[in-house]
Amino acid sequence: MTTVTKPTPDGLRHGRDRNVAGGRGIAVLLVLACLAILAPFTASFNYQARVDWQSAVNVRDEVAARNIQRGAMQLSLLLFEIQRMVFNQKQFRDLMGTMDITQVAPYLMSVFGSTDGAQGLGDLAGIDTTALSGLAAQTGSFEYRVSAESGKINVNCLAKQAKPAEKDNPAGRVVETLEALMSPALYDPFFEEEKSDAQYYTRTDIIRALADYVDDDRNRFDIIKLRAGSAAENDRYGELFDPYLPRNARLDSVDELHLIAGIDDDWMAAFGPELTVYGGCKVNLNFASAEQIALVIRHSVSAADRWKTEADNFMLKTMPLANYVVDMREFNLFEKLDDFKELVAKPDQFVNPMMLLGQDPSASQQLPRVPDGIDVRVKPPKTEEDSYGALQEVATVAAERIYRVELITTVGAVNKRLIAVYDMQYARAQSQGKGAWMHVRED
Repeated sequence: MTTVTKPTPDGLRHGRDRNVAGGRGIAVLLVLACLAILAPFTASFNYQARVDWQSAVNVRDEVAARNIQRGAMQLSLLLFEIQRMVFNQKQFRDLMGTMDITQVAPYLMSVFGSTDGAQGLGDLAGIDTTALSGLAAQTGSFEYRVSAESGKINVNCLAKQAKPAEKDNPAGRVVETLEALMSPALYDPFFEEEKSDAQYYTRTDIIRALADYVDDDRNRFDIIKLRAGSAAENDRYGELFDPYLPRNARLDSVDELHLIAGIDDDWMAAFGPELTVYGGCKVNLNFASAEQIALVIRHSVSAADRWKTEADNFMLKTMPLANYVVDMREFNLFEKLDDFKELVAKPDQFVNPMMLLGQDPSASQQLPRVPDGIDVRVKPPKTEEDSYGALQEVATVAAERIYRVELITTVGAVNKRLIAVYDMQYARAQSQGKGAWMHVRED
């Protein structure tokens, strides 16, 4: 007969506690295992949800930014009509002087571009513009820039090369201007480094390559004669990994300059803003850079003052005068070439008091240093025996026709940039008048 010993109460209680503790440990392990499995899925779901949400917000902001750009372009058309119907009218010029929309467009467009633009315009004009604050874009903002294309160097003029017997040579003027633009020692690193095609290009090499790419012949451009020579072009475009032929025709866009040997992003960043493919070949003195104005002065200088434009005096006397002209025309453009002649001949009589605005009150309240004047000619010679240059041959002060508009739009985290070129005289259908967008690029 087997005897069964019953556990004492204390032993029963300890065994039961051990079973409960073991069950709890298994439950904890199961919970941890479940969490380890669910945590990655939960984190992935949350991350994907945030990405989808931000993508939706970006799409919304991008649509808003594009709508703001389209609205700004429509406002640009209004500005161009103001230029055509107000600033270009003789009555307005007789009363207010020569003005261009580039002088006032950034201030006017700031009313629509930002919420505080109206206040800034009011502070500048000294009037109350609080009523205009509601015109600003509410979902974002934009920055508006406009420039006249006739104040830049038209690289397509390199195709207009004069014959040896002809005096006017637009290609030669473009070459001289590019040489002056690239001449400062600041740009030496551009011409001392190896390019992506394992070649080195000097300033002369780039100018010759640019001329050979644009002109319509296969003869190599002669830097000395400033026209096509007798030697054949020696380009390497067909030897590249992705070969192509030189255009040998006018360019449609400044961006095409990237295809020319020796021209890279660094070169375009430094000199691209000074170049264009639109307009004529004469320099518009109302919008030209100081380098271009200095070359105009050197071309049309009188015999008595020619020494002021030669050798080192070009940098010591001509360039300071050209920079002075740029400062003086900021608030008063030239109406005729005689106005430019008077300014460069007697610059001390045309000091602009507006230049003193914004100076430090503690600084000496003196007018800026006035450079020496240089006498220039306006009209070309009437006889072939005379060979001097004149302003009418290379310069103009005509009203601007082609404008470049740059819009930088910001909505939330979205930034968009749009560049467009507008031709005010482009002939459309007879019932639609004149004016059209010639180039639009959105980044």
